[in-house]
Amino acid sequence: MILTQADLERIENLGYDRRQFCLPPEEADGFWQLRNENSPLGMKCFFLSDEGECTIYEDRPEGCRIYPLILNLDTSEEMIDEDCREKEWFREQTYHRSQIISINSLVNTLMLENENN
Repeated sequence: MILTQADLERIENLGYDRRQFCLPPEEADGFWQLRNENSPLGMKCFFLSDEGECTIYEDRPEGCRIYPLILNLDTSEEMIDEDCREKEWFREQTYHRSQIISINSLVNTLMLENENN
């Protein structure tokens, strides 16, 4: 999951250092990206407990709030992430216009922040 500057600041305000929970930008196409790690669940987000719960849920990144809805940058289409374990259930859901606007806004923010770095 790629993080905005606001995401980074919110998580760092919880006492974490971005070098703990992120890949460095040089390893993630210039973006700060959440680190995944091995667990009994397989590969998982740094903040996902072994019980499958987000340990920073109230302060989770913007992309996590709208996941598994993602934007295909090649086609500019919103889609369900193929890596999501619950993708079949999510495909049956109805998405609201505000969720579509949120994902486009998030991608625009990330691209602008990346240009400025």
